[in-house]
Amino acid sequence: MQAFLRFRAVGVCGFALASALLLAVPASAASGPPVVGCITGSSCMIEINYYVTYSGSSGGSNGVVVTPPPCIAVPVGDAHTGSQIIISLYDTTAPVPDPTTASATPTDSATATGTATGTSTATATASASTSASATPTSPAPTTQASPDLTPTQQAILNLAKQLVNSNPITPGEWYQIAADPYATASASQVCANLPPYVWTGNGKVPVLHGLHIPTRTLAELAYSQLTTPSLGALRLNPRGTSDTNLPTFIDAVLNPPTRGFIALTTQGNPYVYATAAAPDGTAATVYAVATGLNIQPGTASANTYDVPQCSVAQPDGKDNTKYVLGSRDVTSAASFGAGQPIDCGVTYTAPGPYQLTVSVGWSACWAAGTAAPGGPPANCNPNFPGATGLQDSTTGPVTVNVREIQSVNG
Repeated sequence: MQAFLRFRAVGVCGFALASALLLAVPASAASGPPVVGCITGSSCMIEINYYVTYSGSSGGSNGVVVTPPPCIAVPVGDAHTGSQIIISLYDTTAPVPDPTTASATPTDSATATGTATGTSTATATASASTSASATPTSPAPTTQASPDLTPTQQAILNLAKQLVNSNPITPGEWYQIAADPYATASASQVCANLPPYVWTGNGKVPVLHGLHIPTRTLAELAYSQLTTPSLGALRLNPRGTSDTNLPTFIDAVLNPPTRGFIALTTQGNPYVYATAAAPDGTAATVYAVATGLNIQPGTASANTYDVPQCSVAQPDGKDNTKYVLGSRDVTSAASFGAGQPIDCGVTYTAPGPYQLTVSVGWSACWAAGTAAPGGPPANCNPNFPGATGLQDSTTGPVTVNVREIQSVNG
């Protein structure tokens, strides 16, 4: 049993990779199981468990190397199965449970003892006793201190013996606290001062010093989850067929992400955000602001136009969850003559069929805390170490047929 548990400690993610995080996603997570993609040559996907919740435009999979926290908390089992495992490890008089008959499979177990051994009696006793939010229905059995256990381990064993036969079962979960195998050795030293096992009641997550996720790491996680809007069908004027040297006006519709919504900065530029929050109240928010509308006319025989106002969003009159980037001149298109500059669009200078595409770029930054109204705050930090950058939102190609204007002289 101990050999198996030790293997589980090192292989909590089950992959060899440069950066990893954290536990297993709870069934009650509002955003579903989030994932972070490795960009270090590995094809793994790392589940981020129990500890981080996401809000805003989350659910994406942007490449970023996540800084691993120093300690991890691995779920061991409930009041019966988890307590039985702890008793089998700490109580020399207790029989080892048969894994083929236990109600939890071995993969639900945690790591072996000794990965993190508690050294502070006061801290360990408080963690092992006050973490239990529900009192077992059966009276606490009389326990005798073992000379082979530290006071920390003895307190954990005593609590496990109280919980193991509770009827009805006391709600909660045992967690093993261990050094993160992907963190640096110096960062993981703090784990040695944490109790090796912690009991938490009613589905709560252990919040201990050392399990704290730094704000910058939360920002990296939020960045990995951020989802930017997609572009809908282009609206061209005139439709389908244009004339040489006359403008083709362009509007592009921004569709909101599946999770989240599009908001506007105080200057009217569209943006989305994703927030990653830890149970201790620490949070970080990543903002992605549209940098402009980029027009690819499909030929060098064209002049493109994109004044700053072209990138200011307008509400879509057909759907209030969508916004439109593009021309304000389209309503007066008939008044524009040959060769005149416009606010947003393209003027083709040679006839032919061309494949027109449009894209919107995104600039990301992060700040501590939850999302603020009006867009990124003044102290928003654009530095995302290891990030690969957000992809542009791009339309599919649209065929524009351009005919040459024929003139007749008297």
